[in-house]
Amino acid sequence: MFMKKFIYLCLALSLSAFSNTAMAASKSNLEQSQLTPITFYTEIYPPANYMKDNELVGITVDSLKLIWTELKLPEQDITVLPWTRAYRNTLKTSNTALFTMAKTPAREPLFKWVGPLFKSVHILMAKKSSNLKFTNLADVLNYKVSAIKGDVSEISLRQVGFPDFNIAKVDDLERSFIMLQSERVEMMVTSVHSFQHLTNRLNIDASQYEQVWKVNEISNYIAFNIETSDEVIQAYQTALDKLESQRALIKQSYILPILEY
Repeated sequence: MFMKKFIYLCLALSLSAFSNTAMAASKSNLEQSQLTPITFYTEIYPPANYMKDNELVGITVDSLKLIWTELKLPEQDITVLPWTRAYRNTLKTSNTALFTMAKTPAREPLFKWVGPLFKSVHILMAKKSSNLKFTNLADVLNYKVSAIKGDVSEISLRQVGFPDFNIAKVDDLERSFIMLQSERVEMMVTSVHSFQHLTNRLNIDASQYEQVWKVNEISNYIAFNIETSDEVIQAYQTALDKLESQRALIKQSYILPILEY
């Protein structure tokens, strides 16, 4: 009799523990599904985020969709805007986020961050026919360069000392390249992966251009409005960390250079 009672007690405790675990898992899924909806902003900056066959794709876009699946969230709204407008909206509006953003010391206290996603090695590209050869930064600063207005590319130029009158500010990378191609500027600032993707997409002979200076390298993140709850940030960050192997495959699929992983 004692043994039967003992067995029943063990079964009851096991069922109770299982029930509590199931309830906790259910509660966790419920909490994730009830995370505050976020409106995401992005720009056209391949291969992180760009349009292909009328669909928004890219390293960060695909990574974000993986996160939503991991968190059992429906796809959130993504709006494509020029960088300066998207940046301003995210800075001022709650429940918003912007990607893909380089995390700089000046920006860090302005947002909450999820990442890193990948690195950007920023370089100055010029036509080979220009025959630009530099041995010191002071000489580089004497030439005109195109950069995306308000983007980390413009910020990076200012950080190394480029005077404002030598920076031609444009809305996107393609316009920046057009200025270089038409010789309205001698150089353009871009990341290694972005220039590679741009020339492939536009069917441009990349061998006619060359890197003439390395500006910096910096990590890229998803930046959330500063009022976003820590619960949301933690959920997104945890999901991102769990998806490392899948994200490696995404980087490979977009032919991201290894030095920018």
